[in-house]
Amino acid sequence: MKKEMTPRDRVLCTLSHEEPDRVPSALFGSYYSLQDRTYFELLDQLGIKDPLPPFRRFMTRSTNYYDDRVLDRLGTDTRYVWLGFTDLGGAKPDTLTDAWGVQWRRMGPSFTPVGYPLGDAKIEDVERYPWPDPERFIDREQCRERAKTLRKNGRYAVVGRGTNSYGPFEQASELRGRDRFLIDLVLDPELADLILTKVTDVIVRLTEILLDTCGEMMDIVEVPGDDYGGTEALLISPDMFRKTVLPHLERIIRPVKEFSEDLFVAFHSDGAVGAILEDFIDSGIDLFHPLEPLFANDMADIKKRFGDRLSFMGAIDIKKAMTGSVKDVEEEVKRRIDILAPGGGYVLTPANHLQADVPPVNIVALYEAGRKYGVYPLD
Repeated sequence: MKKEMTPRDRVLCTLSHEEPDRVPSALFGSYYSLQDRTYFELLDQLGIKDPLPPFRRFMTRSTNYYDDRVLDRLGTDTRYVWLGFTDLGGAKPDTLTDAWGVQWRRMGPSFTPVGYPLGDAKIEDVERYPWPDPERFIDREQCRERAKTLRKNGRYAVVGRGTNSYGPFEQASELRGRDRFLIDLVLDPELADLILTKVTDVIVRLTEILLDTCGEMMDIVEVPGDDYGGTEALLISPDMFRKTVLPHLERIIRPVKEFSEDLFVAFHSDGAVGAILEDFIDSGIDLFHPLEPLFANDMADIKKRFGDRLSFMGAIDIKKAMTGSVKDVEEEVKRRIDILAPGGGYVLTPANHLQADVPPVNIVALYEAGRKYGVYPLD
């Protein structure tokens, strides 16, 4: 057994593709948080009596709470800072229209887009569209002060949450309508590229503001996630991705890498995306979430091919393992650690937000199993 590390050293060690004392863990990030009901049930499980106020003041997402007390009890290794664009610029309760102009509707515990402001737009309409001004929806001072507090403490790896809920591909789809935007990529590439460019302009500016506010106090930056994969293959071909979407993703990552070579970039994309993992690496992504547990994602092969250049987080099945028994959770954790943790490069966390069908006892079991089975050297 190695000498115990601080959580920050543990994370930085594994992201450098070295083996720390044990596998680090995370929760409450942009892509791996708790739905509201799950948060309240976990508080009861942990014996924490008073919930914190929602960090998304309009509460028009399904994950509206963040709580360091929960992370302390679970023993995770990362803590988070955020600018507030997604939180303050979310859909307002009276109109359910967000800062981008997209209208939403609550369906069960989640919200789904129902109004696409660029659905019938032409080139000139996109040019004239009132694209959001990031400065109206952020709180630099709150972000800076929290980052200062975390860095002064020095114990945890500090992560900048994604500055927007979606990356350029998904945000463009929310504005245009997914089916219409996919057609645009083929039949009207000029319009599609203009929408992607305008969206990326906003996200790049948000990224620059985050870096200017607390870049020197962060260890990891989560760039907004973009789901490119279905359960069996990509939603668009690798060539189409490289031609249309990748240049915009690279624009978002570039300011982080230019700010500091010591900042790690985390990125989320659901589904079967193995065909473009090499492109992720080339674009500057260091940490990939979730490596979704699908038949199409051969984790052992992916680890073998990319594990010396790309770190992984997630991979924990939320559909069967996390909704099953404690034993199911433990076996899932052991399986993922065995495949992904050798040589470092793995952060334990769920493959997506934990929803209401996940018993709180299983959440506790997830992180306990990580501490139990993730000790290096691995058996």
